[in-house]
Amino acid sequence: MIAKTGFYPVKFFLCVSFLLCILIIPVHAFTSDSLDITIDTSGDAVANFRFTLEGFVENAIPQSMLESELVKGLTSSSDPPQVLSFDRGSASLLLKNFAVKNVVPTGIEYQTASMDFKRAEIALKNSALSSVVSADFSPAKLVVKFPDGYTREFTDSSVLPSLKHIIIDPSKAGTSAGNSTSGSIAVTSSPAHARVILDGALAGETPSTLPEIAPGPHTVSLQMDGFLPYSRTVNVTAGNTTTVNAVLSYVTPTPTKPAPGFGWICTGIALAGCGIVFSRRYRR
Repeated sequence: MIAKTGFYPVKFFLCVSFLLCILIIPVHAFTSDSLDITIDTSGDAVANFRFTLEGFVENAIPQSMLESELVKGLTSSSDPPQVLSFDRGSASLLLKNFAVKNVVPTGIEYQTASMDFKRAEIALKNSALSSVVSADFSPAKLVVKFPDGYTREFTDSSVLPSLKHIIIDPSKAGTSAGNSTSGSIAVTSSPAHARVILDGALAGETPSTLPEIAPGPHTVSLQMDGFLPYSRTVNVTAGNTTTVNAVLSYVTPTPTKPAPGFGWICTGIALAGCGIVFSRRYRR
């Protein structure tokens, strides 16, 4: 009897400790490795997305759910991406109308859509595993390639800004070739990694330099969770870089009573169940 009364409390403690670790400590399970986007002359693009699944959830997330949420996260127009291939480590998708083409005096201007990769985390946040699974859908390396071979690269960015690039037509350029007809905006913030909104469109994260901006007034806005929004109108001139330096102000939090989360509810149920089991054993 002494051995049993000493054994069960220890087992109970270990069981509860294990449940608390599983339900409270999230496991980093999804990592986005790279995203390569190649734009066609039509404006469509092929996106090759590579990722890594880690830990015990490697086979716990249904592939159909993962595929569905990746498609949502990479949607950049009214036409959803078409899945060309998909497996547990990579996906290839056709992005219809990824870039809008505009005729300009010197050639064809391509303006790409923007992406917010955090949208692709909806699958995990809405699943029963949300309290134990975390994910990083922001590509460690992001490359966008235009039809003429011009490329833009980003590292560890949670957003893909809207990009502009002009493919020069020699027959139209004439004597204007080599002369700058646009300017740029260099944006920095404290703290860094604020979302940059240029004239109402997502343009990237700070610090960044926005190239090929048409001369004239433009509105630059910064947004970051936990900070007040920032907005400023600047005047861009051809051949020059306009600088925007912003210091963001904290939002004063309003004290609220947190609602019980999924993890704590499961912990309470587990504790109640264990208590019932052990109370029955002691009664015997």
